[in-house]
Amino acid sequence: MKINVFILALLSLVVLSCDNDDNTYSQEVTIAIPISKSVAQIRADVGVEPVRQMSESGKIYAYQNFVLINDINKGIHIIDNSNPSQPIKIAFLNIPGNIDMAVKEDILYADSWLDLYVFDFSDPLNITLMNRLEEVLPRRGIDFPWETASEIDYDNFDFEEDIIVDWEFRTETREYNIDDDFVLDAVSQESSTGSGGSLARFNIVGDYLYVVQREALFTFNISALDNPIQAATKFVGWQIETIFSDGLHLYIGSVDGMYIYSLANPADPSFLSNITHILGCDPVVVKGDYAYVTIRGGNFCGQQISQLDVIDISDKAAPFIVTSVQMTEPYGLGVKENRLYVSDGPNGLVVFDITKPEAIAEEITYNSIDILDVIPQEDLLLMVGNNTLYNYEYTGEGIGLIASFSLN
Repeated sequence: MKINVFILALLSLVVLSCDNDDNTYSQEVTIAIPISKSVAQIRADVGVEPVRQMSESGKIYAYQNFVLINDINKGIHIIDNSNPSQPIKIAFLNIPGNIDMAVKEDILYADSWLDLYVFDFSDPLNITLMNRLEEVLPRRGIDFPWETASEIDYDNFDFEEDIIVDWEFRTETREYNIDDDFVLDAVSQESSTGSGGSLARFNIVGDYLYVVQREALFTFNISALDNPIQAATKFVGWQIETIFSDGLHLYIGSVDGMYIYSLANPADPSFLSNITHILGCDPVVVKGDYAYVTIRGGNFCGQQISQLDVIDISDKAAPFIVTSVQMTEPYGLGVKENRLYVSDGPNGLVVFDITKPEAIAEEITYNSIDILDVIPQEDLLLMVGNNTLYNYEYTGEGIGLIASFSLN
C-alpha cells in the first residue's frame, strides 16, 4: 500500500517533460519504506545498559543529585551530578521510543512508543523494572520524513504489531497526465505530515501523574507508586505539547494557545479557560499570577514569528496577554525568583528580569551556548543542548559556568 503525501513545496522536484501531443510529463519521486520492530521486540529491548554516546539530546530532569537526560526515542542517560564540576555518566536506560520521564520517591516513570514504564530508581546503578502499563498512551513512531520523501510504501508493515523506528528510501520515475489532480490531493494531505516539538509532557502532582500527548490529557493515580492506575483521559485540543503545574492547576501548551485546568479534583482535572496566541511551539512556566510562554515559529508548529508572551493568570477563568517580547528561536524556559531563563536555541540563553512582569526586561544574553532546555535549581542552573549538560551557578552578575559535560 502506498500513500501519497506530497506537499506543494515538493513540486520543485518535478522534472517536466510535457509533450503537447500526449499531454504527459514525468516526475521523479522518493518513496519512504518503514523500518519497523514488533511491539514484543521493543518491549524485550527495555533495560539498563552500559553508558553510551548521546545520539540526540532531548528532555532534562533533575532528581536529588542525579540528572536524567533523554536521548530522543532511544532512552535515558543517567548522570551523577553530586559534584557539579565533574558530572559522571553512570548508566543508560534503554527505552525505545522514550521522550519523557518523571520521578517520585525513587520511582521513575517513562514513556515508550505506546506504553508507560515504572522503574525502581532507589539505586541508580541498579535500576529495575517494576511495572509496565501496556498501550495506555497513543501509539507513536518515527515521524514521516516529509522533507525527503513523497510517498510511503506500507506493503510490508503490520499496523497491528509493528512500530516504525526508522525509514529507508528508494526513487522512481513516474509518468503523469497533465490533467491528473494529484496536486490537489497532495495539498489536502499536508496537515497529516506535520508535527510539533515539545518539552515536558509528564508532570507529577501529589498522587497523580499527568501526561499530555497529541490531543489528550491522561491522568494516572500513582498512590501505589509501582502500580499506576489510569484515572481519566480527556480531549484537550489539537497538537498538545507541554504541561506545567503550580500544584493547584495544570497549564497545558498547544500550538495555538494555553489551557488551564483545575486540580480541585486531581483525579479528574476540569477545564477552566484557554487563551489563544500566534501559532507556534510553546512550553510554559508559571510564577505567581503570571505565566510565561515561549512561542517558536518557522517550523511545523506555525508561523514565522517567535516571541515570549507574558500572561496574567490572576483570574484563572480569564487569562490575558499583558506583553510580548520578540525572540529568535526559543525552546525551554525556567523561572527562579525574579529571573526568567529562556533557551533561545543556537542564539544562547536569555535572562529576563521579571520583577515587574508587565514590563519584563532583558538582563543579559549568553551567546556562546546552544541549549534546548533549562532547569533552575536552588543552587544550580542545569541546561542541556547540543548533546552537552551544562552546570551553572548563580552570581550577582548573572550565572557562572561550573562545568560543561559532553554526552558523546
